[in-house]
Amino acid sequence: MADSIQRIADGFWNIRGTYRIFVLLDAYTLSGDVAETVRGLTAGGRSIDAVLNLHPFHTMHVEAIAGMFPDARQYGTARHHARFPGVQWAPERTETEAFAALFADDFDLSVPAGVDFIPSDEALHFASVLAFHRASATLHVDDTLNWLPFPLGNRLAFHPTLGKVLERRAGAVDDFRAWAQALITRCEAVRHVCTAHTRLAPVSDDPPGGVADRVRMALEKVESTLASHAKRYG
Repeated sequence: MADSIQRIADGFWNIRGTYRIFVLLDAYTLSGDVAETVRGLTAGGRSIDAVLNLHPFHTMHVEAIAGMFPDARQYGTARHHARFPGVQWAPERTETEAFAALFADDFDLSVPAGVDFIPSDEALHFASVLAFHRASATLHVDDTLNWLPFPLGNRLAFHPTLGKVLERRAGAVDDFRAWAQALITRCEAVRHVCTAHTRLAPVSDDPPGGVADRVRMALEKVESTLASHAKRYG
């Protein structure tokens, strides 16, 4: 698959490639016309201030992007720090409140509650840091929410590993539901959604509140999973 770059809204672009991972918000090795476009938008890369790695298990391109933009501050989760000690990481991990405060002028950041953010089973990729870019009304989300095109259902959906990452304790489901309800409320102002894998979510033409409705339906779809977990653990 050839690399491509899509303008989502003023001040927000989405990079698509073989692994469909994002640049600046997450890392993706740039090449060809996409690399030239990004460099053209960023004064040859000099105006890129930071790379924010938001998914603990999306790591394939971390070292490459750090090398491509060596003057940018590199931020990552605890797992990024552990896997790539040679990268000059900024001290604030992306899953922390300290990190969120650094970028609060431009982004609202949200970490799913009630789930293991970095589970021991590395096949479980549910949790990531969701980033809301206020100026462009765009939500950037890796895996936690996915766009399922036909024939799978043509909808936003929570990652299917949710049942395996819910914390095995009383109150975990309550915490997740509260986080999800806050997410629905926050999505009332969202007009564009950039998801990983498959394709971009074609929601930009939804009426106001349409994205929130889609997330509300996604929560309804996992209610049986949540109820089962709550019955077992409380």
